[in-house]
Formats: sequence, structure tokens, C-alpha cells
Amino acid sequence: MKRRAALAVALCLTTIVGFFIVGYGMQIGFFGGGGPGDAAAQADPTAEPTQPPAAAPSQPQVIEQYVYRDVFVSSPSEGVASTGSASAAGAGGAPKPPPETAPIIQMKPPPPTATPAPQQTSQAPKSVEFTGEVTAVYGSTFTVNARSGRFTVTIGPSTRVHGGSIEVGTTVKVHGQQGADGVVSASEIEVGGDD
Repeated sequence: MKRRAALAVALCLTTIVGFFIVGYGMQIGFFGGGGPGDAAAQADPTAEPTQPPAAAPSQPQVIEQYVYRDVFVSSPSEGVASTGSASAAGAGGAPKPPPETAPIIQMKPPPPTATPAPQQTSQAPKSVEFTGEVTAVYGSTFTVNARSGRFTVTIGPSTRVHGGSIEVGTTVKVHGQQGADGVVSASEIEVGGDD
């Protein structure tokens, strides 16, 4: 009988000591439990657990949200808006919804589309005057490098040319009308004109 009692006491003591060892091991993180971080969490249970910051996604994320809302609209014959006006609320009750209500669906707007730039074909020709060096001649068209840029000039039947012939390397002073395409229709050309 003494032997059974001794075994029972030893079993109880072993169980109690085992619970203390497991509890302490969990507290220090030996059994995969928390460790010092969990001790802080146990001290303040309302604290948020610290997590490493999430890496930024490599692709933009599209979040779609659909909002459904019941809106009650009164008929024109009632004369009172059913959104809870002071007169309807003071009359002793909430406004009655109509029998048919349609949900309002808020959807993601369509993506913007690229709009082409307005063409300037209807633009009236503007009057220009510049002086520069002739860099190329193609029949009745030639190119001039001026301080304000490079111009393509065309000679028409009514163009007046003074001072010689137009050749590559000569300096010219051009008066004319520049169209929407940038080509200058010359009205007067002075060969050897100065700045």
C-alpha cells in the first residue's frame, strides 16, 4: 500500500513539474512559442503585432468597388420629397418608399482614351519675313536656314525676285505667307539681302 501511495505522489509531482517546465519553455520560445516579443504582447494585449513592411507591388493594382444604394424618390403628385424633410418627419412618421426602387450602381469609370491633337489645316496663312542662307534648291522650291529656323520656300508665278539668281550658298531675304504645313509661298525675294 505504501508503494502505491509513493508512486501516486511521484506521478503527481512529475506532472506538476512537467507543466512548469513546458510553461517556462513556451515563455522563452523553446517550444516554438513567442519569446520576448510574446512577453511584450502578453503585457499589453491591445498592442498590434509587429509585421515586416510589405513590399510594394511591381504592377499597379486596380481596385473595383460596387456600391448599391436604395434611393426613394417621391412622385410629383405627393409634393413632398421622401428624403426625410422636416414637414414629413414632423407629420409623425418616416416617408413611405415607392413600391419599385432601382439600385444605384457606381461603376469604375472607363479608362481615358487618347484624343488626337487638333489639326491646324483650317489655320489661315500668316505673313512672314526672314533672311538666311540657301542650303538646297529643287526646281521652284528651296530651303533657307535663318536665325528663326529652317524654312522651305516655293516660288510661284507672281513671285518677284530681285538681285540675281537663287543658288546654294547665297543669302536671301524672303517675304511671303506661311501655310499650316510650314511651307512659305514667297511673294518677294531679295537675293543678297542683309539681316
